[in-house]
Amino acid sequence: MPYLPISGIFRHGEVEKTVDVSPQLIERFLPIDFLRNFNVVDTPGTNTMVAEHQRITEEFVPRADLVLFVFSVINPWTQSAWDFLAFVQKRWLKNIVFVLQQADLREAGEIAVIRRHLQDTALQKLGTIPPIFAVSARQALLARTGAPNAASLEEKSEIAPLEEHIDLIMADASAHALKLRSAWQTAQVVLHEIAAEVREAFRVINQDEERVERLIHSLQARKEQTLRQVHGFVRGIDQACRDCAAQGMRFLENKLTFWTTVNMIWRRDYWRRDLQDEMETKLREVVQPQIENAIQLLETDLRGIWPQLQDMIETHFGGGVKTQAPRTPPDFARQRRELLQSIQLALAERSGGDVIAEQMGTIFRETSDRLRIPAGVAAAGGLVALVAAMSSAAVADVTGVLAASAAIIGTFLARRQRGKILRVYAQQMDATRTELVAAIENQISHAIDLFYGEINAAIQPLTAFCTAQRAHYQQLVERVDELDSTFEKLRPRVMGSSAE
Repeated sequence: MPYLPISGIFRHGEVEKTVDVSPQLIERFLPIDFLRNFNVVDTPGTNTMVAEHQRITEEFVPRADLVLFVFSVINPWTQSAWDFLAFVQKRWLKNIVFVLQQADLREAGEIAVIRRHLQDTALQKLGTIPPIFAVSARQALLARTGAPNAASLEEKSEIAPLEEHIDLIMADASAHALKLRSAWQTAQVVLHEIAAEVREAFRVINQDEERVERLIHSLQARKEQTLRQVHGFVRGIDQACRDCAAQGMRFLENKLTFWTTVNMIWRRDYWRRDLQDEMETKLREVVQPQIENAIQLLETDLRGIWPQLQDMIETHFGGGVKTQAPRTPPDFARQRRELLQSIQLALAERSGGDVIAEQMGTIFRETSDRLRIPAGVAAAGGLVALVAAMSSAAVADVTGVLAASAAIIGTFLARRQRGKILRVYAQQMDATRTELVAAIENQISHAIDLFYGEINAAIQPLTAFCTAQRAHYQQLVERVDELDSTFEKLRPRVMGSSAE
């Protein structure tokens, strides 16, 4: 029906009937076995193209397993035929076959010229050359209805090559294959959309992990900065301890006069307790304000970290990660109180009172013991010289020289012991200062470690969340890649020649 003004769909039916679907489309049901697996659509002739025909063409051609575009060998050059092909998009051309009908009305040479012309025109207008078959339906019908020379008529009709091509196309691109291809294409589109979403989510997770890593590095750098500040605080405390030791040295120099040293012969430690009390008082008066000031500065610095941390999380992280961020700040007051108590305990234990007092008591007793002998000799010599002066001048001279010598030796010993006492005091104070400063630095560093440990523990949920999300989306990415690889492997089988 090349010039039928409407389209017809031929379907299998037990009873022959015709259904008018629309003014431009009818359905014919015929009891033909061939139609059990196939539907045949006969469109209007190319000389009757209207807008409705274009819609029908666009509806049926993409879904067709095979499109037979029939040219008359009498006049294959009609412009309307090529206008019709303009409606057929290039991606549908794989299903098109050109058929030259009524080939028995032309000579073989003429058929060859027409075939070459169709090939050239198709290549020019369509960019591809569909298969072209020149057939004679009349000769084929005669051959299959028992006419004489049936074999010759069958060969001349060239219907067999067309049938073989149709069988090949239908075997490779049946309706089921078309549905499979459509499902494959739809699945690929959906897969690509899912893959884009999954990879975007994975990219965001990578960014979040990088930001968490930068956050951890930032906290580590801030911790190192805080520890450097601690060194500054400790230097202040160390200087305060040095000032305290210097004051103690001046106090000891003022107290430890020559006669005070000599007086140790009879009173070994009568002002040692005064020295101990004075030293502890000075140490607390000088060092305690430095410690409190250092702790206050440290608390101010640490308090500033928390809002900065919250601001970084709020600014740089997405909603999913933000929900894992800590909201409750550390208990700065408790930490400050515990740090101050630990430092005060260290100060009380290492203020040097008992140790230095014990050392000073030892050196005082040593001084007393060493001065007693020359002092006794000097006293005895002086007494003997006094008595001898009344009886014998020679004896008085000898005893006087002995007493003077003892006094000189006692004076030398007294001065040397005084210097030794001052040196021992300086050494003990220096050792005490070093130990005290180290203890305070350790306490402050320990408090800083605890604080940053709490901060790091607070952001651990962010790291754990990112790790869990990475593992989840990593599986999705791998699954998407596997599916994409599977689809690509199926491409040649599903798409056939279109994959070329």
